[in-house]
Amino acid sequence: MANFPSLKLIEVCKVSPPPTAAAPSSLPLTFFDLMWLRFHPIQRLFFYEFPSNEVSFHDVIVPKLKNSLSLTLRHYLPLAGNLVWPSESDVPFIEFAEGDGVSMTVAESDDNFYHLSGNGFREVSEFHPLVPQLPVSHNRAAVIAIQVTKFQNKGFSIGISNHHGILDGRSSTSFIKSWAQICIEESFIPTPKQMPLYDRSVINDPKDLAKIYAKAWKDVEGPNNKSLNLKFPQTKHGLVRSTLEFTHQNIQKLKEWILNKKIKNENFDSSSHISSFAIATAYLCVCTAKLEGLKEGKLWFGFAADARTRLKPQVPLNYFGNCLVGGYTSLERFELLSENGIILACDEISKAIRKLDDGALNGSENWGSMMSQATNDYSKIQAISLAGSPRFGVYNADFGFGKPKKVEIVSAESPYVFPLTDSQNSDVVMEIGVVRERDEMEAFVTIFNQGFESFFNDQHWDHC
Repeated sequence: MANFPSLKLIEVCKVSPPPTAAAPSSLPLTFFDLMWLRFHPIQRLFFYEFPSNEVSFHDVIVPKLKNSLSLTLRHYLPLAGNLVWPSESDVPFIEFAEGDGVSMTVAESDDNFYHLSGNGFREVSEFHPLVPQLPVSHNRAAVIAIQVTKFQNKGFSIGISNHHGILDGRSSTSFIKSWAQICIEESFIPTPKQMPLYDRSVINDPKDLAKIYAKAWKDVEGPNNKSLNLKFPQTKHGLVRSTLEFTHQNIQKLKEWILNKKIKNENFDSSSHISSFAIATAYLCVCTAKLEGLKEGKLWFGFAADARTRLKPQVPLNYFGNCLVGGYTSLERFELLSENGIILACDEISKAIRKLDDGALNGSENWGSMMSQATNDYSKIQAISLAGSPRFGVYNADFGFGKPKKVEIVSAESPYVFPLTDSQNSDVVMEIGVVRERDEMEAFVTIFNQGFESFFNDQHWDHC
């Protein structure tokens, strides 16, 4: 672990599953996993207030978290293993050996709990001490790592780093919620639909995409580069993080404004559905275009979508691993800055979603080479993208000490990436994470808030 003056390291231990664990000891990666082979880890941070001053962090909370983690690993045995890529294997796989386990760090921080768990401006570097580094080398990579940090007598955080090449957001948050449930009730047994499904045969790969993607990675700095080291983007110094909210009222007002404008168009299809996702992300695209001003060319927007329900046959929702497809669209900047910019963006994003529904794997032969090249040099990625999803329900992760006060996706540290989560506030549809330089952040927040005001007052947004 790097040296952080605000952090006091208490313990680093290994939490192993009980010997009666019933899960595969070896698990191959599919082409869905291999897309993310050297992508940077996903780091989530859950903040919890202490339920009372009587509950001891070191004597009660940490032991309960350790014991329940061990019990949860009975069902998630691959998380305790390591990713390997032997010379004789065409594709990497996860292996679990007796004695393997998950690294857990216990620490104490002098930082301000309520500052970090708030929505205001916070330096992105302030979160780095609170999430663990994922143990990775050329030959071996851990699947997850965990850090539990106490903040004086105010609360604690659980930081989780997971290898994106092994599990996606649905799988990782399913694990977290199972761990939380078992922490509350050690005898809890997940239902068959809650248990992770390891059957790789549910992922059809008639074109042998797994080998094609593996070869794409080997050819990067190759010709036979089987390194499991991860590629990290360069985080610009001085960036700040803030959380904005889409309330139910915000979304409804935007939807009404868009529909009223469309109804005036005789070609309007009244049966067409406008999703909250399309409205919210269209709004973010317009806010970004306004912040960046009158630039020429296109603004690109890309997003990952769960493919489980889009594949034929469908993949069960409890499938363990990655099962993501990508959608994208390009938007003319000058059109985004017009009065109807949000309508244009909403229409194009909705089309991109429908396109995935009609053919989720179209163009999949090229995904491996595209991802390997992009991950090797993140600076080439100039599209707006998303991290997380409000559908994961991360604010339901209650370990018996109350629901999270705040959840952050720490690894989303680019101005081009907007983390999305649900919210503890019932009036909020989703929380949006924004990372910018401080002066840009102030301008973005103003644009974001003034845009709602202009729609509520039925003014032209392009005049704001």
